[in-house]
Amino acid sequence: MIVGILGAGRMAQGFDAPGAPRVLSLAHAVTRSPVFRLGGFFDVRTERALAAERAWHCPASPRERAAWLDHGWDVVCVATPEIEHARDVADVLARKPKGVVVEKPLALDAEDGARLLDQADALGVAILVDFPRRWHSGVSALARQVADGRLGQPLAAVFAYSGGAARAASHMLDLFHTVWGDWDVAAASRAAGVVSLVLQRARASVTATFVTLPEGAPYVWEIHVYCERGKVELSHSPEVLEVSSVGPHADYPAFSVLTPLGRHDMENEPLLVRMLETLAAAIGDPEAGRRLRQREQTSHRFTGAVLRALEAA
Repeated sequence: MIVGILGAGRMAQGFDAPGAPRVLSLAHAVTRSPVFRLGGFFDVRTERALAAERAWHCPASPRERAAWLDHGWDVVCVATPEIEHARDVADVLARKPKGVVVEKPLALDAEDGARLLDQADALGVAILVDFPRRWHSGVSALARQVADGRLGQPLAAVFAYSGGAARAASHMLDLFHTVWGDWDVAAASRAAGVVSLVLQRARASVTATFVTLPEGAPYVWEIHVYCERGKVELSHSPEVLEVSSVGPHADYPAFSVLTPLGRHDMENEPLLVRMLETLAAAIGDPEAGRRLRQREQTSHRFTGAVLRALEAA
């Protein structure tokens, strides 16, 4: 299947190069796939698209946007600036490709994103948002531990990030949803730039605190989730996922404390390649495609509800 990449910036192709030991861009992930072939780039900066096609050994593709979209791509990866995502995904879906990958966020407006997912579902197009941590083995192991009740219910969470919530918090919320599923926003409050939400599900509730750091500060992206019988932390650079359970203190066994349960290096696995493998499976199996779209819809609804609450608080 031939893949076109809409956008020729860093995430599209500029974070690495052909033959690099690690896969850090969509173009590199496509070239590692046995079922996809990289066909070309479009960018509003024509010289950047041409340079990307030369660097990644692609044939020349149309330079005019409508002609490029009409080129007959089997799959389109949307890696344009986030403000353009809603329009670009809508225009791609109008061509009815077999599959679409979209850089996060799907759309800056949650309602626009929901409409695009509904449109993809109506067309039967496999679609996913590039949240690569979903595909990490450590996240899968954590989800199994949560499903088995090893950590108990989440009680409180802290999300700290640099930049805007739509860009940074959306990734965190998708990961929280991947592990702990759906929650409703029950209450919201703001104090000194920090927003606290109460998330509820049946009889369980989580106090979620969101700390937004200014763009000029050092880059921060950290998640801390405190559970009945453990803790989950995703932080550090290089990024590490640490899972703790409850055990007796080494010197004071009458006290229960957090003890290491698992530690996962988050930057040692080919996550973009796995993402494209998931897309390929969804294209080849209509039921897998339906499940993928359903997953995107439920995650998007949860994320959209939280982002609206953060904005309104």
